Amino acid sequence: MVALDDGARVGGAVGGGAGGEGVLGGVGAAHDDLFNAKVARTSTPIREAAPVDTVTLKDVARAVGVSVMTVSNVVNGRLDRVSPATAARVEAAVADLGYVPSAAARTLVARRSGLVGLLLPGRADAASLLGSPHDVAVTGALEAALRRHDHHLMLRGVTTAADVRDSVRRWGLDGVVLMGFTDAAVAGLDLPTTLPAVLVDAGGPAGPTQARVGSDDLGGGRLAGKHLTGLGHRRLVLCGPADGTSGVVEARLAGFRAAASAAGLPASAVRVLDARTTYGDGVALGSRLAADVRAGAVTAVLATADVLAAGVVRGLTDAGVRVPDDVSVLGYDDAELARQVTPRLSTVGQDTGGKGRLAAELLLGLVTGDGAGVRAATVPVALVARESTGPAPG
Repeated sequence: MVALDDGARVGGAVGGGAGGEGVLGGVGAAHDDLFNAKVARTSTPIREAAPVDTVTLKDVARAVGVSVMTVSNVVNGRLDRVSPATAARVEAAVADLGYVPSAAARTLVARRSGLVGLLLPGRADAASLLGSPHDVAVTGALEAALRRHDHHLMLRGVTTAADVRDSVRRWGLDGVVLMGFTDAAVAGLDLPTTLPAVLVDAGGPAGPTQARVGSDDLGGGRLAGKHLTGLGHRRLVLCGPADGTSGVVEARLAGFRAAASAAGLPASAVRVLDARTTYGDGVALGSRLAADVRAGAVTAVLATADVLAAGVVRGLTDAGVRVPDDVSVLGYDDAELARQVTPRLSTVGQDTGGKGRLAAELLLGLVTGDGAGVRAATVPVALVARESTGPAPG
């Protein structure tokens, strides 16, 4: 928001334009002088806002009639050192006076900053780090869960191990959550062994201060394959980041192939096309697939994200191919987008909000030491059939 200079704003309203023309055009300089003099006499000078008084522990202690240490014990949760009646009086005074604990002071006492870093792959194109509906949903749930535990989320794009170390040192992070990285990329970040970290949708071995959150990707791939083969489809495509670097995509592909095999289809019935999980890549891919659909070489497509599936539908539709009459398209995630496009997307739903909440719980457990035995959590998946899938043509 741009703040306008008060003097410029008043002058513009009075003058009405260059040379005093406009609203006051034709009125003489004497009238201008008279008007300005009246404004000067009746206007109240604008004063700078007085600084807000900071309520301290001493103020609360004085109001209750107890020691500063007693107030500190209550504020910092050491209630075993204070009687319930006194704690209640202190808490009432804290609320009445509007006392807010100093973040810097609490950091010194607890040796924790209350800051958690959400680290995502840095982007050279200056685009948003949260480019997918999946990431937005996980981030929203993560932030809300951390906020309930008096922690704050800091978003940062990183590409190297040095970026991670700089973020932790510069901001004094209690821990980090990593999302959107391939397994190889996580290994390349060389996370400090003492740093509490939760990896979302990344495989590989976990260190002593690391935990993992994901969905049942193998089961999700199976659900997708069972749904499409159950509709009679025999020529299938899976599209997504299928270059072998993503354990998530590999698991979904394995489940998809297993379902196709269980339906009696040969391995050649499943084609794999590499694509980024963006709407634009989906549109381009849909345009290219149109000829294969017309030739009968493809009857159903599984996209590894709803945003990619939506793009595929648009590309096919723009090329004159009907969804689902000519080809079925199945997404993954059950993001809000799946219910907003036409036709509404059939999809494999996963609890993205649950991923965020679990990531917060696991990380806070690592930070405090309360969750030392818990190292992994998995959210369930479910098939959501809508309008973009139907029986195989002909």
